[in-house]
Amino acid sequence: MKRIKYILVLFLSGFFFFSCNEDQLLKEVPLDFYSPENSYNTPQGIDVAIIKLYSDLRTSFVVDKGYYSIQDCLQFGTDFGRDARSPGIVGYVNYTTALTPVSQYAIYWWKAMYQIISESNVIISRIPAIKYPSDEAKNAAIAEASFFRGYAYRLLAHLYGGVPITLEEISVAKRDFTRATRADVYKQAITDLTFASINLPDITHVKADGRVSKEAAFHFLAEVYLATKEWDKSISAASQIINNPNFQLMTQRFGSLKDSPGDVWWDLFRVGNQNRGKGNKEAIWVSQYEDNTAGGGVGIKNERNWGPFYWSIKSPDNVNGFIGPTSKNGGLCLGRLRPTFHAGDSIWKSDYNNDLRNSKYNIFRDYVYDNPKSAYFGKKVSEFPPIPWATRERDFYPYLVKATTPGQHPATIIDPKTGVIFNTPDAGSVCTDQYWARLAETYLFRAEAYLGKGDKVNAAADINMVRVRVNATPVVPAAVNIDYILDERLRELALEEQRRLTLSRLGKCYERTVKYNEWDGPNMKPYHELFPIPFSEIERNTGAVLEQNPGYN
Repeated sequence: MKRIKYILVLFLSGFFFFSCNEDQLLKEVPLDFYSPENSYNTPQGIDVAIIKLYSDLRTSFVVDKGYYSIQDCLQFGTDFGRDARSPGIVGYVNYTTALTPVSQYAIYWWKAMYQIISESNVIISRIPAIKYPSDEAKNAAIAEASFFRGYAYRLLAHLYGGVPITLEEISVAKRDFTRATRADVYKQAITDLTFASINLPDITHVKADGRVSKEAAFHFLAEVYLATKEWDKSISAASQIINNPNFQLMTQRFGSLKDSPGDVWWDLFRVGNQNRGKGNKEAIWVSQYEDNTAGGGVGIKNERNWGPFYWSIKSPDNVNGFIGPTSKNGGLCLGRLRPTFHAGDSIWKSDYNNDLRNSKYNIFRDYVYDNPKSAYFGKKVSEFPPIPWATRERDFYPYLVKATTPGQHPATIIDPKTGVIFNTPDAGSVCTDQYWARLAETYLFRAEAYLGKGDKVNAAADINMVRVRVNATPVVPAAVNIDYILDERLRELALEEQRRLTLSRLGKCYERTVKYNEWDGPNMKPYHELFPIPFSEIERNTGAVLEQNPGYN
């Protein structure tokens, strides 16, 4: 993890949930390889194990399993995203055949989150026996592992509903898990995140960029309290951040390109601007993702997946309109995924020309032919579209600039003679760190809690903190409802929030996908609101019944 000093040792810290086997009954302490017995016995060893939690969580959102970044399955198939190609290859398209108990979609997040829960349990169970310089330091270590366990249970509850809860290190084979209620899973997430909010350091005392703080715990607490409809507790948790002078929405240009053409919202997503060292007081938790940089992580393929395949377009004279993928045009994009019409067009109509989030700096809506060999060199694609235009859907659609870094791609992936980006495995990955918690979302959490209480005046006030910053027209209290907030989340947080989690938490995934997703909606059924329990987990749980979600039997 960039700027976090660590060594990822290959110890057997993570026993996959439901994957323990009798070989692990050996009690000897290994001497020739790393294991919990010989690694989790000092504060330094525990810190390495905690850093592995960061690595595992980060990697879980970028692993490519043949249908592009796994994280995209929490984005597409919703009111936000859909396949960009015809016929569809990526995404659900036909929910009834794509989202099943044996599909990779269902299995992946179950395994990924229980891996983190298992590793967290091992860490938490081992810490009491270790000598720390102070109780404060010991509790901070427990709190960091608890944060990850709470985060994982939160995600599982949003996505699957009730799931088994395990809070102890599993050292023997276990085949009798049963599902807790969704309410109890949320309760466990609240317990873990509350402990973290008390015992983690505040944002000014974290060990390094990317490490979680008590404010990160408060942010996710505010969200989980929304799920349990504990409105006042959600407001209180969110207010712990909003009222903290160390946080504020950015309203002035800042960071690496502050003197270049752009705007303050554009600055939030430029290379190097996400961490607080650049003056960013809006960041709460930033995952260290930068690809093609020293210490960077595996790149998340937002650019490759979400950017249109513009460089394949031929101009009307049937000549390549572009010299190839270039940094100025948003990089090596392949047109795999795209916003729905609602997310890319409808939600902007009321403030199309004044909302900074829809400015030319923040959404590419047009391109200029740049191949000198074309008679249309220097002319706009929108004014001189290729023929036939109807077959070019994946090549030309609204492209969120936060998914890319125009003019800031690493020189190592660019041909110095032509400026064309090399088509390498690294190309198409993001070159920026990624927000996992940002103050704008905290305001929208609190607005949702005020709405839950029936206080539309305060809900509108919080929404308008986000809207006024980007020069959007303030919303009047009477216009505030949950769909308005969900649309505002699309405008502000698209590609940052895991959209399916938000919609499933609210029980709105089916309703809004059917309404707004022109591809996936027609094939969605009400039971797709939740993911199925993986059949492999049901099958191996021979000592008890692990019940399936309705509709998937």
